[in-house]
Amino acid sequence: MYIEHLIWSAALAVLVGMVFSRYTGRDPSWIIIAVAFVPDIDLVLQNLPQMVDDMLPLIIRHGGFHTFLFTAMFSIGCALIVSALGIRLSDALICSFIGISAHLFEDALIAKAAYPFFWPLSTQKYGIGIMTETRNFFAIGNTEVISIGLVLLFIAVAIRTIIDGPGWWRVFLQGGRTRSGRGVNS
Repeated sequence: MYIEHLIWSAALAVLVGMVFSRYTGRDPSWIIIAVAFVPDIDLVLQNLPQMVDDMLPLIIRHGGFHTFLFTAMFSIGCALIVSALGIRLSDALICSFIGISAHLFEDALIAKAAYPFFWPLSTQKYGIGIMTETRNFFAIGNTEVISIGLVLLFIAVAIRTIIDGPGWWRVFLQGGRTRSGRGVNS
């Protein structure tokens, strides 16, 4: 699942951004989309040349970053880095955690025994498995998962447009800041 993570995370980001904007005057929900692929970094790391393996004493396999421990650690690191760019630490922490947790949920939807999400507390693999992972949509994703994601994205955009009006999109694309540099409701 690659394109699916992007679509489903965008739908979630639209709704989370609406709530953030309404209650804080800020919309840092772009972070949810930005971290949509983070747990799959292990795919890249496991395929690095042997030289890198010698430098890294860890054995990295796909699924190693699909845990809530990694989610928490990465979210803290992401929040510290992004807060240096002027985003509030708490906003970045919440959105990063939501974004990576959404990735884990999306993966659980396609496998009955997806990953050991609760490692190191448990090595048992959990999953829901109500969808399948077959790349039958131009070899980039699953038609069913993409279709449901697009419907969810359309519904999220419609809900936010009805509630916030059509101007939210411009603010969303500017990283949650208006031309004055302040949030939507500031």
